Amino acid sequence: MWLAKWCAPTARTCVRAAGAAFSLPAASIHTSAPVLESKRKRVARLRRQKNLAQQNIKQRMFDMSKPDPVLAHRLNEQGHATWANSELAKLILSKTEVWGLVEDRRGRLQTVSPLPREEDAEVDTVVEEFGGPRRLNFGLDTRDRRTLFQSLPRVMTTDRAMDLTDSVQGGSDAFAVDLKQLEEEQAQSAETLSRILDLRNASGRGIQVENTRRIIAHFGRSTESGGADTGSPEVQAALLTYRIRNLAEHLQTARHDNSNRRSMRHMVHQRAKILRYLKSRDPVHYQKFLPRIGVEARGVEGEIVVPGKPKVRRM
Repeated sequence: MWLAKWCAPTARTCVRAAGAAFSLPAASIHTSAPVLESKRKRVARLRRQKNLAQQNIKQRMFDMSKPDPVLAHRLNEQGHATWANSELAKLILSKTEVWGLVEDRRGRLQTVSPLPREEDAEVDTVVEEFGGPRRLNFGLDTRDRRTLFQSLPRVMTTDRAMDLTDSVQGGSDAFAVDLKQLEEEQAQSAETLSRILDLRNASGRGIQVENTRRIIAHFGRSTESGGADTGSPEVQAALLTYRIRNLAEHLQTARHDNSNRRSMRHMVHQRAKILRYLKSRDPVHYQKFLPRIGVEARGVEGEIVVPGKPKVRRM
């Protein structure tokens, strides 16, 4: 009996030692069978990953080439050519072109020669026929030119000549001298009026009024009364594009002009809304109209995010 009591603890110790010697790590014990991926599934998975990576690269390149949200065309050579070849760009007048002057980096005015336009030959013919300045201010057109520089001097000369017939004494020689003096006075008056009505004397606001008149006359459809339809979506989109580009040019130098920046952001979304309406009404006409104002479809469709105030890079 005493021998059994002595051997029992020894046997239990041996069993524990044997179990410890043949035990395995807990991390290597798996409760379920391992899942092996077949070769076909692995190839399909790698092909899907490759396709997704290519789609992400294409989407990223597509987003990087998206047109500028303000100018509504890309900022590369092709995008600038889209604007330069549009009817709107060829129609409006810039301040440098009107004044013939440009300010250099030191603030000095330099004379520049404007680029030739298609309308120059027609304008030269009208000026040679009726007189007056090359471009009229205050929204005057060819009919007003004929009235001011041809009909009005003729009427004034005839009216004054009739008064001279009753008052001049001394025969036909004295009448001829007075008539010649009267014609010289009317020519001088026409020259003074020509300087007053010259667009080169206009301010920036006057040039904007002239460009607005040109846009309405070109893009507006004639109404029953003979005037242009200023409420058509084509006219509104062209006017908004012109005003947006003016503000964008102004904000390049006036970085802190937050009021005009908000106005520009509002006009960008308003133009997109008008063009969206034009597309819903006539998609074919919409696609033909966009190149006329120098706008790309991707620049006015979808979500438009106008950037805020540009940051100044610190040296």
